Amino acid sequence: MNTVNTFEHKGVSVKIIQDEDAQSPQEFGDDGLFLVAKHRDFYVPEPGEKRITDDWETLHARYKKTHWIFHIEAYIHSGVVLAFSHVGNFPDRQWDVSQVGAIFAAKSEWRLSAKARKSAEGLLETWNQYLSGDVYGFVCDDDGPNEDSCWGFYGLEYCEEQARESAEHIVKKREQEATEAHRCACADIATV
Repeated sequence: MNTVNTFEHKGVSVKIIQDEDAQSPQEFGDDGLFLVAKHRDFYVPEPGEKRITDDWETLHARYKKTHWIFHIEAYIHSGVVLAFSHVGNFPDRQWDVSQVGAIFAAKSEWRLSAKARKSAEGLLETWNQYLSGDVYGFVCDDDGPNEDSCWGFYGLEYCEEQARESAEHIVKKREQEATEAHRCACADIATV
């Protein structure tokens, strides 16, 4: 486990750890917004499929009436970085950039192409976070019975934000337990 950051929040110890077993964005199970890519170094079939059986023309024809289609390219050089076709600002474009597939966005969910593209941009960002290892989990511990952990946060800033919220919850729970213990102690004194 690769600890990326540690900090204290109101007496709660927080560790941010890189999620080495992160879920692929394709495993989200979203048939309304998904990516399909076919390259020897980056292969992603349609949701629910194990391989791509159709050529691009057949795949495009099957989805063109029901989905907005945004073609993507990949910069493949010691890793994979995705971008919309002809938009990525990649060095050495002649050798290391390939047209690899497309993002499909259901027209039933996005009536306008511009809104569908915005959602496709978000999916591209999520995929790039996944491919670069920018996925994290956190462990919050207050040296007592109140511990919390959660995994699968895409982006370090988002994970830290969620960890602080969890730590806040632990602090409130600790305060409620202290108040309840104080009430019980007062009740015991009153009955003596």
